[in-house]
Amino acid sequence: MASLKMKQVNLALEGTVGVVIKAEFNLKLSPRLKKFNPDNHDENYHVEIFCELYPKFPQFKAHVAAFVERNYCTMINDEDHPTPEHVLYFLKPHEISWLNNWIVTRGKPQARKLT
Repeated sequence: MASLKMKQVNLALEGTVGVVIKAEFNLKLSPRLKKFNPDNHDENYHVEIFCELYPKFPQFKAHVAAFVERNYCTMINDEDHPTPEHVLYFLKPHEISWLNNWIVTRGKPQARKLT
């Protein structure tokens, strides 16, 4: 199977075809994201990291959407929430910091703490 940098999933409904997902899944982290410091407590730093991650990485977007759905009973979609700023409206600073840790843990199974 050939490796595609740009993947598109087409959906046919009643004779019309539309793009469901158009994303680059092989995108590498930028130098700034590679140097992400989860111990930095500056709220602006975490907002900037979030705003860089959200539009570029569909996996991060799905991570955020699941978190918001679980904790705020709201569905995140591209129509109603097209920019990171629309999503930041829901999140508290400590939640943004926690979500940004996806950079460190992406692709690795996570153990859950039972409380």
